[in-house]
Amino acid sequence: MGLVLLASGATYSTKQTGEKKHIKQVNHCNSARKAIVFYRKATWSTQEQLRTARSVTRYPERWAKGCAYLDWIATEWKHNATEQRKILERLSIPTVAICHVFGTYCTQALVVSDCESGHSIHAHNGQYLGLFQMGSSERRIYGHGPTAITQSYAAYAYFVDSGKDWSPWSCKPY
Repeated sequence: MGLVLLASGATYSTKQTGEKKHIKQVNHCNSARKAIVFYRKATWSTQEQLRTARSVTRYPERWAKGCAYLDWIATEWKHNATEQRKILERLSIPTVAICHVFGTYCTQALVVSDCESGHSIHAHNGQYLGLFQMGSSERRIYGHGPTAITQSYAAYAYFVDSGKDWSPWSCKPY
C-alpha cells in the first residue's frame, strides 16, 4: 500500500478512504481561505471607492479552528462585500451621491448641480465637465472621475476650499 505525500501535507492512498476524506477537507479549507481573501479584497476595494475607512477584521482568521470556522468567516466577508457593493450602487445615483458627500449642504448642492448640469455626470460645456461643471484646472487639483460619487467628492473639496460659499460656481443655491 503506497502513500504519496502531497505539498499540502495531506497524504493520499488509493486504498484508504479516510485519507481521501482528509485531502477533500484540506482542499475545502483552501477554497474557504481563497474566498476569504477574495471577499476581503472586494470589501476593501469598494470602501476605497467610497472613501470610507477600511473595515477592521472582526473575524480573527485562526486557521487552526477548522474548515467550518473558515466557511463562516468567508460567508461574513461575502456579506460585507455585498453590503458595500449595494451602498456603492445606491451612490451611483447622482442625487444620492451628492447628498451623501455634501451632508448638511445637500439641498444647496442639489440646486447647484441641477442648474449646472441637470444632475448629469456626462454633462460638458467646453472645458467644464460633470455634475458641478468643474473646469480643467479644478479637476486637476481636486480630481474628477466617471462616477457621481467621485465627482461629488471633488466638488465638495473645491466647495470647502472656497469657504463653503458657492462663489466658484455661476449657479448659486440662493
